[in-house]
Amino acid sequence: MTTNKNRLEQFSNEKLVFRERSHCISCGSSNLHPLWQGKFTDEPTRSFLNRCHYSKDLVPLLVEETFSLVRCETCGMIFHQRILTPQGLNKLYDEWINDAQIEHMEAHYQIANKRDTLFERGRQSIKHLLRVKKLVEPHTTEQFRILDYGCGDGYFLCLAKFFGFDVYGIDFSRRRSERAAKMGISVFNNLEALESAQINKVHAVALFQVLEHLEDPLATLRKIATTIADKGILIVEVPDCRGISQPQNFAEFHAVHPLEHINAFTPVTLKKMCEQAGFIATQRIPAHVTTSFLHILRTEISRFIQPNRTALYFQLPH
Repeated sequence: MTTNKNRLEQFSNEKLVFRERSHCISCGSSNLHPLWQGKFTDEPTRSFLNRCHYSKDLVPLLVEETFSLVRCETCGMIFHQRILTPQGLNKLYDEWINDAQIEHMEAHYQIANKRDTLFERGRQSIKHLLRVKKLVEPHTTEQFRILDYGCGDGYFLCLAKFFGFDVYGIDFSRRRSERAAKMGISVFNNLEALESAQINKVHAVALFQVLEHLEDPLATLRKIATTIADKGILIVEVPDCRGISQPQNFAEFHAVHPLEHINAFTPVTLKKMCEQAGFIATQRIPAHVTTSFLHILRTEISRFIQPNRTALYFQLPH
């Protein structure tokens, strides 16, 4: 009897609790149109969740819970109305998304092999740093300072540090931030903690695959703007959710995952939100880190034809 009671108490403590966003996260309108709704136990949602390889079976904790992906009829922003409470998010990112889960996901759904994926990630990171230097250098004689919001294990900041940047990170995951700190990176839990450290304004902020996870991305962007020096740079990358309303496969499901990817951006809505926060869109200038002439050619073409994507650069005006 006691054992059953303990199990019920444990289940009650683990139960995922949701709250609702009743207004558009971008323009504040309440004119919202449902695109995709249902229970987490409905198919194919249940099967998609199982394929995420969480360290715990979440389906029993979501038996009666529902999700609702909506589009704002005023500005076009797409987002999930029902989202996990902060306590639920802490459980999700600190307990149920772990190293084993990430390895399973990458092993099953990575197109290229791990060696090539890591190399390409490093190559693109160097290109980001080259662009930041080019864009920021005319406006400061100081050592470049960069903040990675959602820094994870800190690999991008390690690379930036090697290139002479003063580096700072923010990450909500205790486990990941501890690993980054072991590599000599100053990691904070939130922007308030960063401000308390009285660090000078940074010259660039990187937001790699972060905004899609945040309850109030516009408020976060506005706070980030206060940490950036005049003419500083914001780099934003999020999943491109153009054309996705009701997911037809796992890749589409992952882009609008009701627990993780609670905001679904397109190039238009991403640009609009960043501009609302006070940033001005700027060109993603070409940068070369390659021995391939074909790569150079493709990059040079981008000087004249900028792809329409959800990987954008912005500048903070005076």
